[in-house]
Amino acid sequence: MALLNRRWVANLIVAVPPLHRWINRIIINKIVGQARYRPHPFSTMSAYSSWSSLTDRTWSGRHLGVSEIDPDLLPDPDDLKNLFKRPDGTQRMCPKSTCLFPAFAQYLTDGFLRTVPEKDPRTGIMDGNNRKRNNSNHEIDMCTLYGRTPEQVQALREDKPGKERRGHLRSQIIKGEEYPPFLFRDGEIAPEFQSLDWPLGLHKLLAACEDENPQIAAGAVLMRDALFAVGGDRVNSVPQVSMLNTIWLREHNRLARELGKRHEDWDDERVFQTARNILIVEFIKIVVEDYINHIAPVAMPLIADPKVCWNAPWNKSNWITTEFSLLYRWHALIPDRITWGGQDLPVDKSYLLNNLPLLNVGVKRAFEDMSAQVAAELGARNTTDELLDIEKDSIRQGRICQLASYNDYREYLGRERVKTFKEISSDPEVQRMLEDAYSDVNRVDFFVGIFCEDRVKASPLPQTILSFVALDAFSQALPNPLLSQHVFEPEAFKNGEIDEHPTFTTWGFEQITTCTSMRVVVARNVEEPETLGRIAMTQADWQGE
Repeated sequence: MALLNRRWVANLIVAVPPLHRWINRIIINKIVGQARYRPHPFSTMSAYSSWSSLTDRTWSGRHLGVSEIDPDLLPDPDDLKNLFKRPDGTQRMCPKSTCLFPAFAQYLTDGFLRTVPEKDPRTGIMDGNNRKRNNSNHEIDMCTLYGRTPEQVQALREDKPGKERRGHLRSQIIKGEEYPPFLFRDGEIAPEFQSLDWPLGLHKLLAACEDENPQIAAGAVLMRDALFAVGGDRVNSVPQVSMLNTIWLREHNRLARELGKRHEDWDDERVFQTARNILIVEFIKIVVEDYINHIAPVAMPLIADPKVCWNAPWNKSNWITTEFSLLYRWHALIPDRITWGGQDLPVDKSYLLNNLPLLNVGVKRAFEDMSAQVAAELGARNTTDELLDIEKDSIRQGRICQLASYNDYREYLGRERVKTFKEISSDPEVQRMLEDAYSDVNRVDFFVGIFCEDRVKASPLPQTILSFVALDAFSQALPNPLLSQHVFEPEAFKNGEIDEHPTFTTWGFEQITTCTSMRVVVARNVEEPETLGRIAMTQADWQGE
């Protein structure tokens, strides 16, 4: 009854747009106000503030200063793996999310949570300080699609396009469907794509191509040759992330095609840049109005209203923090097996850097399949054995970055410090394991504590992770330059003095306005959209908790 009442009130609010926007503004400001506004006084460059630490964004930012806990008093990260290990091998499933949710989360965060690998994938050189660095642009800029640098952007654009292909990204047609071009040609990375970042893990796949076992080598060659030339080094990691990048590639080229028809006098550059502007804002709208609304345990849908940010004290330049990078390690969300077109595939080493499942079923069926499958549950004791070393490595990264304790971050977010391990988790076994490992609740590592918390009802996330995700999503999405007041709503356009929006075009602005969910984007870019099945991050039968 309470759930029905909340939905009734939410529907009433949504039915009155000015009221909806007003309450939306209050909620977003409250979410962002949980923590100190940027710029942060700290970064991973050093334990103290300096001009360099306040300006050099190749280092990750940080919400709190360095830990004051003696690292010798902390348990070995290897001993903490059991906190993530499934007790009987059985995977707990999430009551709310479909597999589209973790796929979108990965695609979103791979654009800006770009911790530099300790070992350079090309040179093999090790540098422990890399764990403190971030090589992203710190913006939601769709670098997964477009690339991080001007050289990468140029490599991914159509070369010397004719009139009909002005502003397009490079693509190819396979079985009547549009996909990114392949990265490899004749066993080597194609010359035009040498400036792109190597896909993470590529060196292992290339080694497998030379395996003495002919069957292993042949399978690895097929996977290598199906890798896409894309903007992000993590896009090829699993086929459902390639699926998302492919639909955004199609959307960019659709926008460019339509802009070219409407503006015959525009050159290739202007068509490309305008399509890019439109698409980035479409993506931000999806982040808030589809992704965040799926995460949020509230009945009233939140809206991506740029006006919330225009005069807000938290409207500051983005700088991704090391805490944000760690709290997004959502490996437990991925099911052990995923179905593609009726074929049940194990999520193991053979699944990584493998676009063949996507190419076999096509984008339309891929989105339908991901939306029909239940995601696993995020939290303690639910990670598959194959990924336990990644959990250990995340704890180790938190130590390298000298993160403050879990309790310190609770206090930072305005929550009570826990006094007992029972206040972290309701699971008696998790409580026991935490106490055995730490003895003092004030020593619990940030990464360990946030993933040992109980999942929030009506959300797929534990409380501290939920708080940080919502806080950073709004405070780093809405200050985007394309959403700034004089870009998004210039006075001349607002007052009707000019008919054409100078940044998006009026038609492009309409495309942004009507882009409210991933289903809208998919329907715009597949054959026979009227036959498209359910596309959603929330399970069809979920009714709340």
